[in-house]
Amino acid sequence: MIRRRAPFLLAVVLFCSLAFGKPTNEYVIHEKRNGVPEHWAKISETSGDSPIHLRFALKQRNLERAEEYMREVSHPESKKFARFWTPQEVISTFAPSKEAVSDTVQWLLQMGVPPKHIAPSAGRNWIKVESTVAEAEKLLDTKYSVFQDDEGATLMACESYAIPASIQQHIDFVSPTIQFDPRIGTAAGRAMKRETMGPKFRTVDVDPEPFSLDNCSQLTTPACLRAIYEVPGTGEAVAGNSYGVVEFAPQSYNQVDLNGFFSVYTSNVPNDTAPIFTGVDGGYLSDDTGSGTRGESNLDLCYAMSLVHPQNVTLYQVGDGMFSNPATNNNFLDAIDGSYCVFEGGDDPDWDAIYPHDASIPNAYTGEPMCGTYNATNVISVSYGRNEGDRPASYTARECMEYMKLGLMGVTLLFSSGDTGVAGLSGRCLMDNGVPTPVGASYGRFNPLFPASCPWITSVGGSALPANGTVGDSQVVAYKFAPGGGFSNVFPLPDYQASAIASYYATHDPDYNISRYNNSQAARGFPDVALSSQDFITGIDGGFQAFTGTSAAAPMFGAMITLINGDRIKAGKGPVGFLNQVLYAHPEIFDDIIEGHQSGCGTEGFQAVKGWDPASGLGSPNFTRLKEVLFGLP
Repeated sequence: MIRRRAPFLLAVVLFCSLAFGKPTNEYVIHEKRNGVPEHWAKISETSGDSPIHLRFALKQRNLERAEEYMREVSHPESKKFARFWTPQEVISTFAPSKEAVSDTVQWLLQMGVPPKHIAPSAGRNWIKVESTVAEAEKLLDTKYSVFQDDEGATLMACESYAIPASIQQHIDFVSPTIQFDPRIGTAAGRAMKRETMGPKFRTVDVDPEPFSLDNCSQLTTPACLRAIYEVPGTGEAVAGNSYGVVEFAPQSYNQVDLNGFFSVYTSNVPNDTAPIFTGVDGGYLSDDTGSGTRGESNLDLCYAMSLVHPQNVTLYQVGDGMFSNPATNNNFLDAIDGSYCVFEGGDDPDWDAIYPHDASIPNAYTGEPMCGTYNATNVISVSYGRNEGDRPASYTARECMEYMKLGLMGVTLLFSSGDTGVAGLSGRCLMDNGVPTPVGASYGRFNPLFPASCPWITSVGGSALPANGTVGDSQVVAYKFAPGGGFSNVFPLPDYQASAIASYYATHDPDYNISRYNNSQAARGFPDVALSSQDFITGIDGGFQAFTGTSAAAPMFGAMITLINGDRIKAGKGPVGFLNQVLYAHPEIFDDIIEGHQSGCGTEGFQAVKGWDPASGLGSPNFTRLKEVLFGLP
């Protein structure tokens, strides 16, 4: 059961009442997987003399104080509001203890591992052990096997592993162990396509009246958004203000498409206005045409740039042309925070892109992985996500903790909540053992998305004007797709959300039991907010298409926060940083959404109700009221 104020990571760990310092041969299960994922099968035992590179991620100090630290810098009533931390303060606060390193190394030596095969990292975050499978099986009291998926990819993994109870307090996780992923294995057998929550689209003709507000329920334009949310018609370039949009290769924007959009649907953005290009680990831009390659990036930039102009927008273009080992959020996070490169063992070779890539592959990045190469912008919008349960809880918690650290440093992080309702990507739900169902299943448990479920980001859901409505009408839950929302299976209920969740269950407890979702009433709920997300007209291949999905909503909200940050900076204040403490303390910012619902897993998902709900969050923010609250803070 998820418990409020429980440790950040709800790992599958069985604790044993063994005092520290007792014999290290008393083992306890540290992580286990309930069954083998769909499409994978065990094909053989692993040869004992096969080499294996173990990585022991050491637990960080003070993680249990995350809420306390974030409350100090982000709660509207805190005397330390917006007094953000320096990177060095973050590093020194969370670094593992010296005992974590010494005790773990001592155990490894006692187990017969040669000293030359043990390599602690300089930052005391992890310990690497060069070993064989037979030695690893002895160390971890486990059995490795070879597994193969339907496409022929193979990997080596175990179904559980154990460590001594005397060092368990120091160990976050060990890899490779229980990890499975459709793209792990030989490069030839890896999946070539990133599973994303790409927006739906349809081709449309150019609007003869691009600034008209008469058709905003059918086509969304910058003019419609300014009218719906009371966003000012012009922005201002303010020194020290910044807004970043993250895209992952092969998604690639096209300047000609942006020009076509700016020339028709904006009055203040000149042609050839481009984002500040920031290439991460290759920064590959594809020349391919079509919405499959250009759609996401063009959509994000058309609206982020048009709404904040002349404030510059930074494009973080992440990854290279080796799509069999695609870049992840972790690779991006490495590039903007050097300490994350080694945090809890650094990037995971089973999940993240590991550079340099093979130079024989076209457009491969052959340099060293970027580590602290770029500064983080004040606001970062990301329209990509994955199923929360697709990777081990330890991996997911590590990434979520980095978002907390960026929040402590004053960065606002916005993630789309997803486009498949209560189901996961491609409409996958969860079977009782946690394994995903087939695509589009009409049964199973709800499958929350991540990072939308992380408590240290602002999760942005989807809303819309009613069919045939006008800009003055109350918004409803988006109905041309099912916006993502629900309750985490990993993260506990954060303090800032406790009152809203309690009120939701007290008055609108949904008619589902634990067989459908985590109904503990003690889990992180998402989204936090909802914004327009239907039929965003976007330049594509010399014409226009209308895109639908929460991918459109996150950049819109990011633009609003960027405009407010600009006014704060001009007044001698700083950016607002992590938003959720303020948003939940000031529900008057929002126009409540009380009509509509989601879908997924053979259900209608969650209904929109008065107050916070998993279909629409707190509701739709009004820019004027949002600015009044945020600008009024220190």
